[in-house]
Amino acid sequence: MNSARIRFLIVLGIVFAAFNLRPGVTGLSPLLDTMGEEIELSAVFLAVIGMLPPLLYGISGFITPRLYARFSGLGLTLAAMVMVMIGLGVRAVIDSPSLFLALSVVALLGMGIGNVILPPLVKSYFPDRVALMSTVHVGLLQFGTFIPPLVAVPLASGVGWRGSLLVWAGFAALGAVVWIVIRIVRPAPAAEVAVAVVGGSELSRLLRSPRAWALMTMTGLTSFNNFILFTWLPGLLTRSGFDAAFGGAMLALVTAIPLVLGFVLPTLAQKMTSAYLIVVGFCLSLAVGYLGLWLLPTAAPVLWTVLLGIGISTFPLALTLITLRARNAEAAASLSGFVQGGGYLLAATGPLIFAFLLQSFDSMWPAFVVVLASVAVKFFVSHAACRPGAI
Repeated sequence: MNSARIRFLIVLGIVFAAFNLRPGVTGLSPLLDTMGEEIELSAVFLAVIGMLPPLLYGISGFITPRLYARFSGLGLTLAAMVMVMIGLGVRAVIDSPSLFLALSVVALLGMGIGNVILPPLVKSYFPDRVALMSTVHVGLLQFGTFIPPLVAVPLASGVGWRGSLLVWAGFAALGAVVWIVIRIVRPAPAAEVAVAVVGGSELSRLLRSPRAWALMTMTGLTSFNNFILFTWLPGLLTRSGFDAAFGGAMLALVTAIPLVLGFVLPTLAQKMTSAYLIVVGFCLSLAVGYLGLWLLPTAAPVLWTVLLGIGISTFPLALTLITLRARNAEAAASLSGFVQGGGYLLAATGPLIFAFLLQSFDSMWPAFVVVLASVAVKFFVSHAACRPGAI
């Protein structure tokens, strides 16, 4: 196989892998009410299913570099696609909530491994096209976040909720087939790139840095609210009288806004001495969106959703700050591991706490008080997180 075909094959593999890293999350939440009509979904199930994505993404961030050191990047990517395929496919045809959760763990670990492994693969096989291929990678990842909630309910109306979930297992199967071919061809990388293992003296220094903790807290609380909305926005809207298709469309909208802003925020952050004013605006937007969703849900649901989407757009800004505030490559790797690993673990508590409060009280006010409190904490810690100068 000539080099042009090999490069095309790798591009195809990256496209399929990136797309498959989110549908298992955002394609599920619009269907939870429909699933509950056939399978008894307890409060514990609803809490855990929302907690699993950030928890397993965080864990994957710590274990994948060590796996990469022992196995090839090609083999690890294939394993990730197979895990996603099996986890999503089998969970769609079973009736046991506990098995559904167990298979979700398999799928989400595969997605978490993919989160970590794709950037070094891009650098290994396209060292001359890193910017272009990184845009392809991030764009397909965001596309795989945006499309599933938009089509989940229409698909379910035609083929049932199980068929709707199986669609994403089918895309993962296509990805696995492409990576099987790549594994057989075994193309040589154009450059050797390692995945940085989180640890060492840099991590020890970060643990003693208030600014590193502030950046991790700001990022974690953004994801805290992000995953609450991923899990609960469609359900909150259906509780207010809207149908499931509208809830799915609003979930697609809330995921699309960070995608659009993600193209602008890195440039703004580089040009500004401090990005704190941006974060302040995002915090205010998130707070107003939550207040509208809580107190006047039927008055302007699209407006509340847009404000919520703007509010959770701090995440691409935080990723840019990791690069801008690190002294060198080693520091950037440790700071990224600390901020994203710790941030995802903090985020995992969000859906769990929100579900517990919704199920434990007749009113929604305790749950909304918690998310508004998280916005307030994010507001205060962001000043230190955005301060110029190396961490």
